[in-house]
Amino acid sequence: MPWRCANDPRPRATSATRPVTLSKLLLVEGDTPMHFFEAFLKDLGLHNDIEIRNFRGVGDFKTFLINLADTGEFKRLVISVGVIRDAEDKPATAARASVEYALTAAGLTPTRTPPVRTSIFILPNNTNEGMIETLCMEAVKNEPALASAHACAEDFFVCLSRAALTLPTLPMLAKNKAQAYLATRPEVQMFPGIAAYRGYWPLTNPAFDPLKRFLLAL
Repeated sequence: MPWRCANDPRPRATSATRPVTLSKLLLVEGDTPMHFFEAFLKDLGLHNDIEIRNFRGVGDFKTFLINLADTGEFKRLVISVGVIRDAEDKPATAARASVEYALTAAGLTPTRTPPVRTSIFILPNNTNEGMIETLCMEAVKNEPALASAHACAEDFFVCLSRAALTLPTLPMLAKNKAQAYLATRPEVQMFPGIAAYRGYWPLTNPAFDPLKRFLLAL
């Protein structure tokens, strides 16, 4: 998706109504996943095969999907839709049920004509509570070259805890830990999604393998 300056006078189509151009769609929750998956798809060589759409928040998803599935381009072109969202503070089963409900509301069922294949991945690992930052920090933790940076970030939070400072609880704490880790990288004030463009997340780490398989199968 091209960058546009704030005073760009061109009309802005919404993400749901902008014409679909590829047969495979990846629908993601928010700007951070959008940027992360743009980088990840490029790393996998899939950026010319899969089109990313940002549905913003989970509360917007059903309406977004209904509007998207009703466009002429979607009906003519799309053969596969993948949805990725965070589990957040609940087991992945709850998030999956919410996505399945929206897919049904949009008519994306096995009996649809022509059929559209649908698949769902709930971050971080299709099972546990958490989010994209949870997965990214798991990869950092397990990457030998980043062991010292991970240890420094963890020590920071141990210090905060000893000082009895108020911190978010898990899984939201993963966002804070991701920011602490990114503070060890050369570029300052880095958002987690943009960090994927810079190579700051070890995308070849096995922690990302389930997500990689999901994208390759889309």
